[in-house]
Amino acid sequence: MYFDGSKNVIGAGISILLITLEYEMILYSLELDFPCTHNMAKYEALMQELRSLFSFQVKMVNVFGNSQLIINQVNGKWQVKDEKFVPYQEITTLVICQFEEVHLAHIKREGNHIADGLASIGSPITFRTNEAIRSFEIERMKHLAFETMTHVHHIQEGNAP
Repeated sequence: MYFDGSKNVIGAGISILLITLEYEMILYSLELDFPCTHNMAKYEALMQELRSLFSFQVKMVNVFGNSQLIINQVNGKWQVKDEKFVPYQEITTLVICQFEEVHLAHIKREGNHIADGLASIGSPITFRTNEAIRSFEIERMKHLAFETMTHVHHIQEGNAP
């Protein structure tokens, strides 16, 4: 499980990347429709991630994020000095206790590139009321589009290459 949050002048967004035991990737990206800081967005991402896992009745989880601040505050290695992060740290710790086993680890930004990219997508997007993207797929293309179309045309004409 990977998480990230992003804040810029346009808005804030979070992303969550769940990887199943079968290595299927499930991606979530959410626009945050309230004022927050960059680190608050990262905490929001972690909390949403844990909430999602809990709703799926996951018992054990490995959580990776590129924020040393968030990971070390939640692990209890660093003190929470900014008052606005106290409720985040306290509630996150309570939620973690609901799981049988949780491992939180800091990774470099390069290792969190999918969640980082999705958080960056979510932060500048603003939706109107009751508007959302329900499905968003990202796949790898291995062939040029015109090559695929030419192949389809030949098959339809009965002239398979």
